Amino acid sequence: METTTTTIRGLTIDVLVTETMHRDLHGVLFYLAVVVVRERKTGIERVARRSRLPGAGAALVRDVQRMGVRLLDKLAT
Repeated sequence: METTTTTIRGLTIDVLVTETMHRDLHGVLFYLAVVVVRERKTGIERVARRSRLPGAGAALVRDVQRMGVRLLDKLAT
């Protein structure tokens, strides 16, 4: 099982994208992407989104890099 964690730092919040994937010779058996918003001051973590669609975590990271703070604000609310 392979787990990849990406941390996107904002001014007041951090967004953690954790992707877990299990593969065999025939393809992907299991995929789960969890997006967690963590407040810097208090350390409180909230799950913003979960997805079982392969590549959903990478797409979110790409969108945050493209759109920046506006997307992070949407996830925080």
